[in-house]
Amino acid sequence: MRNKINPYGWIVVTSVFAGAHSPVLAQQFDFPMPSDDRWHYPFNFTPGTRAIMSSFGAVFDQFNDRDGIVLVAWETGDLIPPGMGAETYNIDSIDITLTNQANDFSIPGWQVDLTVDEWFTHDVNLDGVINADGIPAGEPGDTDGESDDLDPGRTIDLFGVAFDAGAPFSEATWIESSFYLGGNGNGDVPRNPFPFQFDEFGNRLHVEDCVKGLHNEALGVFSFTPQPWAIGIPQGYTPGAQVTPFDVTFSVDLTLSGGDVKRYFQEQLNNGRIIVAITSLAEVAVQGSATAVPAFYSKEGMALDPGAKPAALSIVLSDCAKDGDLDDNGAADLGDIGLFAAIAVGNDNDPLLQDAADLNCDGAVDGNDIPLFMTALLD
Repeated sequence: MRNKINPYGWIVVTSVFAGAHSPVLAQQFDFPMPSDDRWHYPFNFTPGTRAIMSSFGAVFDQFNDRDGIVLVAWETGDLIPPGMGAETYNIDSIDITLTNQANDFSIPGWQVDLTVDEWFTHDVNLDGVINADGIPAGEPGDTDGESDDLDPGRTIDLFGVAFDAGAPFSEATWIESSFYLGGNGNGDVPRNPFPFQFDEFGNRLHVEDCVKGLHNEALGVFSFTPQPWAIGIPQGYTPGAQVTPFDVTFSVDLTLSGGDVKRYFQEQLNNGRIIVAITSLAEVAVQGSATAVPAFYSKEGMALDPGAKPAALSIVLSDCAKDGDLDDNGAADLGDIGLFAAIAVGNDNDPLLQDAADLNCDGAVDGNDIPLFMTALLD
C-alpha cells in the first residue's frame, strides 16, 4: 500500500496496482470535488461559474422537456489509473451526492417523489393543462393523451452523458465552459451533450425530449418513459421548512440494461473521467423561484452557505475473486458446466448465478468469460 496526496490536499490510501489488464484491487475511492460542473440551460450566461444549478422540466414548444440540466464531471485518473482496459475496473458501487440549497419560505418548496412518472402524466399537447379532459391516456373518450400524476412531485434522475457525432466537442474535450447546444426557443434542437439511456440493443437514446418523443426517430422510438440510472433521495429534507442545505444522494443501479450501465462507467474509468447528467421533469413556473425545484450548489457556490458542498463521487471497486463454482458445492467441476452454458445463452436469468458466471466482472456473461471458466475447471 502507499499513501497518495490528491490535488485537493487530502490523503487517500491507494492499492498498488498490478500490471496492465490485471483487475483493480478492492477499495473505495472518494472524489469530493468535480473538475467540471455546469448548469446546462439555454439562458445560463455564466457557464462553469454559476453558484447554483437547478434541475427542472419545461414541456414547452421549442424547448427541451428536461430544460434545466446539471452536468458534472470528475477526473479520476489521479487515484484510479486509467488505460488498464475497461474490463479490469470491477465496480461494486457508484454513489453521487449533491447538496441542495435551503428553501425559500415564501413558497411551499419542491415535493419529494421517488417513483418515476409516465411520460403521459405531463402536458403532452402543450395546452398548459395536464389531463384537461380528466380521462386517463388511452381510455375511451381520451382526447389529450394525458393522465394525472397520482403522487405529487417529480423524480430527480441521473443518466449517462453522450455526444452526437459531428459536435464541436466530445467526451474528451468538453469542459464546463463549452458553449450551449440545445433547445432555447429556436426549434426542436437536441441537447449536446445529452442525457441518455440504453435501449435493448445498446443504442443510446436521447431522454431530454422524452415527452415530445424527439431525436430517436431513426431507432423507432418516440414518446417514452426513461428508466433513470439513479433517483435522487433527499436526506433530512422538509419541504417549505428547510433552514439549512441538505444532501441528495444518487446510488447508481449498475445492473441496468444488461450491464451496459456498468460498462459505461468502466469505459469512463479507463479514460480517466466520469461524467453524469442530473435531470428532472419537475414543472417550473416561468420566472418562478429557483427554490421551487431542486437547486444544487456548484463548486463555485461553496461561499454562499456554511453547509454548501460541491458534487461528490464515491466509487467502490472489487477484486473480482470468482472461482467458477456456480452450484456452490465447493469447487468448479462438471456440475457447473450446464449452469454456465444456460446462463451464457440466456436460458437462466437467476441474478445470483449470472453474477457468479461473470468471471471477468464486466457486467455480462459472454465469450470473454469462457477462458476464465475453463481455467477454473482445470485448476
